[in-house]
Amino acid sequence: MLPTLAQLYGLIFFCMGAGYVGVQFVPATTTGWLAQGLFWVGAPLTALSFILTTPLTGSSSLAPLMAWAGMGLGVGVAWLWLRWHPCHTRQGAGSFLLATMVGNTGFIGYPITWQLLGSSHFSWALFYDLMGSLLISYSAGIGLAASFGQTYMSVPKLLWHIGRNPTLWCVGLGLALRDYPLPAIAHQGLLAVAWLMVLAGLIYMGMCLGEANLHMDWRRIIPCLSIKMFLVPLLLGIGLTLVGVNGLPRLGIVLQAGMPPAFMTLVLADVYRLDRPFAASLIMVSLLVLVPLLPLWLLLFGS
Repeated sequence: MLPTLAQLYGLIFFCMGAGYVGVQFVPATTTGWLAQGLFWVGAPLTALSFILTTPLTGSSSLAPLMAWAGMGLGVGVAWLWLRWHPCHTRQGAGSFLLATMVGNTGFIGYPITWQLLGSSHFSWALFYDLMGSLLISYSAGIGLAASFGQTYMSVPKLLWHIGRNPTLWCVGLGLALRDYPLPAIAHQGLLAVAWLMVLAGLIYMGMCLGEANLHMDWRRIIPCLSIKMFLVPLLLGIGLTLVGVNGLPRLGIVLQAGMPPAFMTLVLADVYRLDRPFAASLIMVSLLVLVPLLPLWLLLFGS
């Protein structure tokens, strides 16, 4: 597996590194345009493409339940931690809780789980993301950010922001169209578009990190990432083993649960005026933490 991991690390860090360095040489509006393109076109096409082309394996529809359990566990433990070690500001606490709730199960989780699970078991990781991380990000995630942030948003406006998300609509469309087989050329075309959007998302993440101010508060970074990237996937993996879920399905859940904090935490920190430097620092450090953790999950839960 070491050559496979090396290829994955190389792909992720190359794309993000290209964005991190390249943002210094492009117009200031480039990041904004790319963000709009990914929101309205890239992410919806990726969701639709993967739903239509990914075969269902076993009880992969249970993956969202595991996602909700993992995210609830993460934010619950984080809330207890903050009771004993409160942040200096309410906005910092909001960023801390968001980071422990939702992981980057799309742009980073997709290439990792596809390569390590293969297309035949990718549906576990796909449903973990689309029916778990995505739904929670645009519902409970937005609600949490609004409650801890400095920007007030009424309930009707909050529901409008959730309902207008084109990715959610494409998830529903993809599920409705799954029973209609695609021609081979359409199947391959959709997959190519999906992976192109994933690469664009990695480059966009690198560009945003290249523009961000960082705040390396290790007293908050270490416990936050310990909860999100170690404790939650470890407990989910043990729990799945106890109920008889083993092999690649278990590994897929553990990998997705252990992904770095979602890039949505940085977006929501911008929109609701949370602690943006802390959110950016978490994402930056989490990418380095991911390097030694992937072999650990393969060793513990890959059999």
